[in-house]
Amino acid sequence: MKPEDGRRLFFRYLARETVVFVEELGGRRHIKFDDLFKLPPEAIAALIPQICPGVQIVPEDGQVSARLPGASEAVALFPSDEANLAVFNRFNGVNTVGQVASELSAAMEWPQERSFEHVKRLFFRLVRLRVCVPANPALP
Repeated sequence: MKPEDGRRLFFRYLARETVVFVEELGGRRHIKFDDLFKLPPEAIAALIPQICPGVQIVPEDGQVSARLPGASEAVALFPSDEANLAVFNRFNGVNTVGQVASELSAAMEWPQERSFEHVKRLFFRLVRLRVCVPANPALP
């Protein structure tokens, strides 16, 4: 990593933390990254997944990959099977995890619990890979 890359990351982090700090002063609570995975099922179901700005989705043979901003190599995301594609295509910044799970349950004729777990696992994988984030990061 070049020194200027480190500075850029530092200032990006600082700007993000400043926005969160100001919003929290105004009474708007935010979910911390580590706490996202500890949320109860009802709170997870209310999250609205969206693809991070600048991420390029790269369809490949048998899988879907993504290129993060500034990266030269694409990272494998998931196998491009029917269930994964149905879920991923609904991560649009509008649908909640619960809505996506209900639609997957109907489309695949799966029990709601199985669909919810599938959607949650894919969402959390994409969050860890820095491809996806909740569009509604604040808690009421």
